[in-house]
Formats: sequence, structure tokens, C-alpha cells
Amino acid sequence: MAEVIKDLEEQFMIVCNSANEVSALLEATRAQYASTSNELSGMKMLNPVALIRSASSRSSSSRFLMNSSSSRDEGYESSSDVSEESCMFSGSHQSTLDRLYAWEKKLYDEVKSGEKIRIAYERKCNRLRNQDVRGDDPSSVDKTRAGIRDLHTQIKVSIHSVEAVSKRIEALRDEELQPQLLELVQGLARMWKVMAECHQIQKRTLDEAKLLLAGTPSKIAEAKKQGAVSTTTEPHRLARSAANLEAELRNWKACFELWITSQRSYMRALAGWLLRCIRSGPGSPRRTSGAPPIFGICTQWSRFLDDIHEVPVLEGLDFFAAGVGSLYSQQLREDSRRAPGGSKRFGGGSGGSLEVVEVGGVVEEEVMTAEKMAEVAIRVLCAGMSVAMSSLTEFAIGSAEGYANLAKQWDNTKWPRDSGEAGV
Repeated sequence: MAEVIKDLEEQFMIVCNSANEVSALLEATRAQYASTSNELSGMKMLNPVALIRSASSRSSSSRFLMNSSSSRDEGYESSSDVSEESCMFSGSHQSTLDRLYAWEKKLYDEVKSGEKIRIAYERKCNRLRNQDVRGDDPSSVDKTRAGIRDLHTQIKVSIHSVEAVSKRIEALRDEELQPQLLELVQGLARMWKVMAECHQIQKRTLDEAKLLLAGTPSKIAEAKKQGAVSTTTEPHRLARSAANLEAELRNWKACFELWITSQRSYMRALAGWLLRCIRSGPGSPRRTSGAPPIFGICTQWSRFLDDIHEVPVLEGLDFFAAGVGSLYSQQLREDSRRAPGGSKRFGGGSGGSLEVVEVGGVVEEEVMTAEKMAEVAIRVLCAGMSVAMSSLTEFAIGSAEGYANLAKQWDNTKWPRDSGEAGV
């Protein structure tokens, strides 16, 4: 099992490293330290490494993840002299979103101001018509006409301002946002491809391990005779490890769920914004013939994220965590029976007791000695990992295929300008 775990860990490291490119595209460090609050920012939730790092920092049993991620970050930062602003060839994605938001707010203010001017203009026109009907004093009528001319000029200026801001938003959308999203799709396609390959290797490793465990007699008793297993300390060390592993698995599940949900929410918001941009244009409310390429791609991207099923992965991780957690609960029950004053978290003693144990769906009545506890732990660990890896493998394969299709579709799309020009 030590060799199996080592092989699995090597693949997990490759998986973690495969997310570095996407983390750089999403400016992980900037998103991580952008806010002093404990709330996750939108960009942070879209980033796989920063999200897991943030959640893991709240767990005392995250030494492996924190140490490995920090060492990778140090290596990445030391090997690059460029800032995160240039991590995308087409510029900073977060900066583009910030500027789009600022210009959209400016557009909203301009439209709101223009609407007030229009209402005032209509009121002046109604007043002028009433004055003509009543035959009011010519000076009063001239004053109203002057006010109407002034408001008409303000309306023309407002329309010009709205058009100028709209063109600026379109330029940001087509020249910066569109190539940035293309880079992100391509990066995600590469990441999921590596993840799919690694999880497939892990699944094969676990399948082989299960066969070996099924055909190999237990060597726990032999190890005990040679002094390799301490019946006094081993169960409690195993229980502590099980508790820590369960916490990490729960954390992994929460991070995975939040990450997928965040991507889904982001693409829904982006596709919805693009749809409003198209429908707000002149002509038909459903004017899509002149839609930019980004509209179709983001719509397909959003549908793809809506169609993927992460529930089996969450259930697989939950099954794994529950199995590991049962080992810790078992040790607490053992301590409670041995302690005269009730429950004793990590007390001494090595006696056995009769317990009902469920392993792989089979209920067995066993005497839970230290040796049996270690044997059951191996079986639980292997079975739980197998279920989790199977679901992760299927999800990774589906995601890799989906993003590969998106990237291919984008490559076949006619761009309004060359990618080199878009990046200038």
C-alpha cells in the first residue's frame, strides 16, 4: 500500500501542476490577496489552486497541500520576471473585467441622465403645444422654445456619449475579453487532458491494488511478531491520520463543488451580459445575425457547464470520507469501552472487542484488535479511493472532451481580426 500511495501522490502532484497555467491566467496571487476579508472573491473562486489553498489554510491537517503548493509557487515566481498583468498574451483578465464594469456603470449613468433629459424635453414640448392652444404671450412661448432647443442639444450630446461608451465596451469585449477567454478555454482543455490521464493511471493503480489485496494473505500478524506493529500506539496513530484525512477529503469536496459552481455562475453571467448587449442594439430585439464570435462560444460554454454532472464526484468523495471517518469513530468507541470514566480520545490499551464492521457493502462481525483495525483500514482506504477515483476519472474525461470541443469550435470561428492584432 505504501507503493500504491506513492504512485497516487506522484499523479496528484502532476494534477496540481497542471492547474498552474489556469491559475496564472486567472491571476491567482492577485485574487488571493485582493481582499482582506475572509470572503472569496469571484476571481478567486474561479481559480482552482487559490481556492483549494484558501480552504486548506483553515484546516490544521493541510501540511502536504500547503507545503507542496508553496514550493511550487516559489519556483514559479522565481522562474518568471514578468508580473501577473502579462500572464495572458491578451492582457490581464481581471483588469479587463474591472474596466468593463467601470464602463458599464458609466453607460448606465449616461443612459439614466439621458432619460431624465428626454422626459424634460417631452414636458417642454407639451407645454409649448398648450401655450399655442391658449395663445399665451409670445415672450413666454419664445422662452419655452429656447428651453426646448437647449434640451434637444443636450439629448444629442447624451446620445453621442452613449454611443462613445458603447463603442469602448465593444472594443474591450472584442479586442481583450474574447482572446482572453480563448486562452482560458485552451488552458482548461490542456489542464483537464492532463487530469484525465492522471486519474486514469490512478484508477488502474487502485484496481491492481485491489486485486493484490484480495489475493494476498494478511501480513499484519507477522509484522507484529517482528515488532513492526505496536499495538499500544498504532491504533491511535491510525485514528489521528484517519481524522486528518477525513477533514481533507471534506475540504476537497467543498472546494470542488464551489469551483464548479463558480465557473457555472461566471459563464451564465457572462453569456447573459452578452445577450443583453446584442438585444440592446438597433433593430430587432432578437438581432443575432451580427453577433460577435464570443457570443456563440460563451453560450456553448455555459451550456457545457450546465450539462456536466459533478454529483457523482461529490458522492464518491463523500463515500471515501465517510469510510475513513468510520475508522476514527471505531477507535473512539474502543477507547470508550476501555476507559473507566467514559470516552477517552487517545488512551492506552490494546484489548479487543466484538464489533460489527461494514467493508465494501458486506457486514462482518469482527474482533477489532489492533491488527484487525490496521487490516480493515487498508481495505477501507483502497475501496474508498477506488470509488472516488472512478468518479473523478469519468468527470475529468468528460471535461477534457468538452473543453477540447470548445477550443476546436473557437479555432474554426472567423475572428474579426488576427489574434496578434487583438493582443496589441
